[in-house]
Amino acid sequence: MKNKSPFTLFIILLFFQLQSFSQENENKTQLLKNHEIKIDALDLVFFSALEATYEHVSDTSNSYGISAFVNFKDTSGYYEKFAIVPFYRFYFFNKEDFGAKGFFVEAFSKFASGDSRRLIDPLLLTDMEEINYFDVALGFSLGKKWINSKGFTFEFSLGGGRNLGLDDNSPEFAFRGGFSLGYQFK
Repeated sequence: MKNKSPFTLFIILLFFQLQSFSQENENKTQLLKNHEIKIDALDLVFFSALEATYEHVSDTSNSYGISAFVNFKDTSGYYEKFAIVPFYRFYFFNKEDFGAKGFFVEAFSKFASGDSRRLIDPLLLTDMEEINYFDVALGFSLGKKWINSKGFTFEFSLGGGRNLGLDDNSPEFAFRGGFSLGYQFK
């Protein structure tokens, strides 16, 4: 009986070692998924607009990317017709070995063109004219991202910035945010 006991102990230790090695490889595989594409579902469903985003995950805490926004209708609730938004994100409170999930803070710049509305006659509050503009904004946003084991993502974010005033017709503030669905891949 004593001869079988060390062999059994050896098998149990080997099993635990293989299991921990397997989990380590699984986390490294997840880290290798450093590309993500996503679509803002809120814009697509409610505003007849499309915002597509590419995000590159640098490591467990950092990522950067670019978004492109196109407005398909004049009366969709947005002043912007087209926007390009480069951004940098820093993720907090990430307890796993792989990154780009959890709470994040984002710094962005927004290059946007669109239509601004201005009163023609102050006495007639309904008499408005549309003026084209182009401006650049700098701002911050906050958000949270979830990733499942297959690489599908869901995130929400909200933030804003201030236009630099390159065009006198541009709005003073720029909005950034939404609900995005995406996928991470290698």
